[in-house]
Amino acid sequence: MTDSRPAATTGDVGVVDPIRIPGAPRARQLWASLPQLSRVFVVLTAVDIVVRALGLLGTGLNLYLESPLSWFTAFFPHDVLILLPAVLLARRPDALETSPLVMRGAVLIALVTVLNAPLRGLVSDNPVDPIVAPTVISILGILLMAGGWWWIAQGVRFLNPVRPAESNAGLANLVGGALALSALANLVIVLIGPAPDIGDPAWTSLLQLNSAMFAVQSLALAYLARTVVLGTGDPSRPREATNLATASLVLLAIGSLLLLIPLQGAVWQVLYLITGPVAMTGFVVALGFGVADQSGTIEPAVHTEQPVTA
Repeated sequence: MTDSRPAATTGDVGVVDPIRIPGAPRARQLWASLPQLSRVFVVLTAVDIVVRALGLLGTGLNLYLESPLSWFTAFFPHDVLILLPAVLLARRPDALETSPLVMRGAVLIALVTVLNAPLRGLVSDNPVDPIVAPTVISILGILLMAGGWWWIAQGVRFLNPVRPAESNAGLANLVGGALALSALANLVIVLIGPAPDIGDPAWTSLLQLNSAMFAVQSLALAYLARTVVLGTGDPSRPREATNLATASLVLLAIGSLLLLIPLQGAVWQVLYLITGPVAMTGFVVALGFGVADQSGTIEPAVHTEQPVTA
């Protein structure tokens, strides 16, 4: 019998040619084309996945083989948020100059997403006081995340038409109002509902404050949602991006109201997935597609050295 396996080829000096991995040249080309800051956030995303997969610093992927829905929620929208600055810069290498507020917000959100849980895990290993330090970090993370959403909203607001269409204005008010209503309702529940007693009144109050501060982040997101929906159909921005953003934010608004009346069952779990993680992932993708970019095309920006002729 003869061996049908292909033999390794050798060069004139007897060195075996390296095994070529399919797609590797393309991957290297894509990596080389990324701006330096984009590469930083791609690496941070990879590090985040490894840290959570290994369960370091009290983190976890929350990935369960018996739960197919967790295969999605383990990575989305968490890792998409970390990748947001990389996507914005990959599409527009000059985004730091053309969309500075959006880039600041994206960078802040990405850093909070990647650092929040590990930092809390790092300071929680204190047998004397395991509550105060991680809770303070959590509150700071909530406020910084709210600041990131607000920054992005300011960047988008300057691009919106002075007089948006009445239909867009009405939908924007509904979406923003639903998210704001949900935030305020949850705040009321936290403030007037029974607080969990963990043995120390100071710890209990601090945890209650942490829960209440989520309203700030939710209200910032509501403001961003209203601002983005107002720009739906703006001809100076990619239509695919603004339409995807609006559809995602409508789903988020519906999901925020559904969470006020939690229901059980497989159908409701799928509905929560679609109106929560899926919708947020869609919105982040829409930002990467050009919600805050007035190039009018979904295609990446192309730099050219050719002079502009009249």
